[in-house]
Amino acid sequence: MLVALIVYTIPPKMKQGGKKKPIQTAEIEKNCDKSVSPDCRPCPKRSKISDSDEELQESVMSGNNKRWSAVETDVEPEILEDMGVGMLEDEGHGDGQKKQKRSLEQESELSSPLCEPVSEPNGNESRLQPSQQGRSLDYRKNDELGEDFFLYRRKQPMNLRGEDVFLKLSDEMVLMIFRWLPKNMLVRCSLVCKRWQRIAYDEVLWTRLDLGSRSLNPGNLGHVLIRGTIILRLAQAEVSDPVFFSNCSLLTRETPCKLQYLDLSMAVISVKGLADLLNVCKNLQKLSLEHCTLSDKACAAIGQNHNLDVLNLSACYGITQGCISNILTGCRKLSALNIAWTNLSLAALNTLCTELPRSLQRINISGCRKTLTDNHVRQLVTACPELVELDLSDCTSLTSETISIVTKLDKIEYLALSRCYSITPAAYLQLSSVSSLMYLDVFNLMSEQSLANLQDNLREVDVNKFLFSSVARPTVGIRRTSIWGLRVRD
Repeated sequence: MLVALIVYTIPPKMKQGGKKKPIQTAEIEKNCDKSVSPDCRPCPKRSKISDSDEELQESVMSGNNKRWSAVETDVEPEILEDMGVGMLEDEGHGDGQKKQKRSLEQESELSSPLCEPVSEPNGNESRLQPSQQGRSLDYRKNDELGEDFFLYRRKQPMNLRGEDVFLKLSDEMVLMIFRWLPKNMLVRCSLVCKRWQRIAYDEVLWTRLDLGSRSLNPGNLGHVLIRGTIILRLAQAEVSDPVFFSNCSLLTRETPCKLQYLDLSMAVISVKGLADLLNVCKNLQKLSLEHCTLSDKACAAIGQNHNLDVLNLSACYGITQGCISNILTGCRKLSALNIAWTNLSLAALNTLCTELPRSLQRINISGCRKTLTDNHVRQLVTACPELVELDLSDCTSLTSETISIVTKLDKIEYLALSRCYSITPAAYLQLSSVSSLMYLDVFNLMSEQSLANLQDNLREVDVNKFLFSSVARPTVGIRRTSIWGLRVRD
């Protein structure tokens, strides 16, 4: 007996107390209970209708977990939507589509660029358009998906990895670039490759070097000098021993030292280290060893610089008669010498005043309180008649006779006799006969009234203008970026 069932859309939930069935549906179910066996009764939660009762029973009442699919039924999707039931795709079928979609995306990433990003006026990438360089879009059709698609790919930047742009430049151009780098950066550049090392160690880049107030490890000074340094400032620097390693090319005479201007004022260096350093320097023109400790070997090394022009030995220790003799024997072209406050002995002063070269123009031998006498000044003026600057301050043994001796110098421009207490103030009036005199320093000798009278008698002379002497000193005042007027920094 065929029973026709009419399915209505289940209305929303009613008031609390249960659902109310339509009258026509209730009567049909009542008649069905009488004629149909209980096993064939439809499930109240069933949402699918089949033409065969057996298929209906197998699909609904079976105990397995087989998933029901609307694709295999004749039910229209519109009816299911009215019933509030959505169509579900089979898991196997969906996974296959996902895997296929993922593989297609990977293919699109590996494919050649098919389009380029188009930027809006504000600079942001808003959309993609096909490239205008004649490349066509790759259209493909997927039968399983049933839709057309094409691949987009962003334009990749040029890969410059591993390309050395400096290979396109000549060594001269790279050298001009390196000249703008500081010395510590040049050392780092020398570690890049052999070509950069050769260019970074070019002597043009190391002509002038300032290592003032630095601490140098053992052997570092040797590495600096083999690069062809000409101007070197080591004022207040600390140089550790050994200054040169045993295999340094400067010691084996393979590489000559080109150093010409050296400032070691107040540097912390051992006596042996100083002797080793001066022993490799044969071309020095200006040298400052202020407040250093010298030895006979160091002074003999100084005497090997036959072109030495300026020598500053003020406040040095260890200067003996032999040291004076070694220096003056080899350095016959000296024009400026500062040997003040070195506690010279009487024998050393006799050697100094008699063996000074005739080319000397500026000398400072102040601080010889009880050793320097008028006789030494006479010997000095006789040996060096071309003197322009003479500083005899703090030599208390000098008398008024010294003024008479100094007036014989025709080219004298600067004279310092500060704290020479044995010279009377009236003796300075003899200097009015020296037409070349420009500056006179007599600090701590006269009262203000005496200084005013002296200034009136010496109208063309500036009295007490300079507190300190600048003879042979590498730096004057607060300037620390140059020595003897030469820059030490690029």
